[in-house]
Amino acid sequence: MHHGAFTENSTDRHVASRRNLLDSGAILPPPAAPAIHATAAGFLAGPVHDALNCLASTGCAVVRLDEPLTARQFLAFGALLGEAMPEKDPAVLPYVEEEVILNLRREHATTADVSLQPFATNSLSLHTESSGRKAAEQPRYIVLMCVTPGNDPTASQTVLVPMADVQRRIGPEAAATLRQTRYRHSAEGPSLLRTVDGRPVFSFRDFQSQPLQWTHLGQDAGGVNQAVLGLLAAMYGTSATGVHWARGMIVVIDNTFFFHGRTASPPAAAASAAPRHLKRLRIM
Repeated sequence: MHHGAFTENSTDRHVASRRNLLDSGAILPPPAAPAIHATAAGFLAGPVHDALNCLASTGCAVVRLDEPLTARQFLAFGALLGEAMPEKDPAVLPYVEEEVILNLRREHATTADVSLQPFATNSLSLHTESSGRKAAEQPRYIVLMCVTPGNDPTASQTVLVPMADVQRRIGPEAAATLRQTRYRHSAEGPSLLRTVDGRPVFSFRDFQSQPLQWTHLGQDAGGVNQAVLGLLAAMYGTSATGVHWARGMIVVIDNTFFFHGRTASPPAAAASAAPRHLKRLRIM
C-alpha cells in the first residue's frame, strides 16, 4: 500500500480545457436523450414510465413539463426511482424542504467558500456525487427540476460527460492504475474506477487547486499522479453536453453513467431579478 498526493499545475492541459468548458460562456449541445413532453398534472399517470425507460437505457432522462411539479409530486417521482437521501450538511439546511429536497437558488456572487458555491455564480468542476462515500452510500440518481431558469439563457448550464467516453480516452494502463487507487481519507470508499454491470464507473471529483490525497493498493504507485492527470484531461477533453434549463424541466442523471458539473453564470446574471432556482433530489 502506498500513499501520495496529486496537485494540479496551472500549465496542465486540463486546466485550460476546464476553463474553456465551464467559464468561457460557451453554449453546449443538449443531451442526446429525447425529451419527454407532458403536463405536470398528468406526468405521474403515464409519461413517467417513458422517462424511467430512457433513464435505464441511456443513464439520463429529460422531461419537459408545462409547470414544475409540486413538492408532493416531486417526492412521488423520486420514490419511483428509489429512496431519497436526507440533506444533513449544516451548510445547506437553510435551503432544504421536506428533509430531502434541496433548493439550489443563486444567491451569492463568485465565492471561494465550497459550501456556498452551489448557491453562487461559480462554475462547478466535473465530479461524481458523493465520490468519497462508500459505494453503497453514494446516490444512484440526481434529480433536478427547474422552477426558475434565470433571465440569461447562457447561465449555469448543467454539464454532463459520459464515463464510458472518459474511460476509453485514458487508456488501459491508466485505467488499471485507477482501479487500485482510492481517496486516502475514505478507507472504505471505492476505487477511483470500478466496473458496475459491465460498465466503467468512476468515483472522482476534480479538486481543482486543492490536493487530492490518495492511497494505491498495488505494488508500484509511480504512475498514480500521471493517471489522475490523464483522467482530468479526458474528463475535460471529451464530448460534453449542457442542459439549457426551462421552467418545468426535469433532468435525471445516473451517477454511474455521467460526470456532472455546472458552467458559470455571466457576471450580469448575479443582479438578475429572477435568479435561477432548481430543486434537487438525491436517490439511493
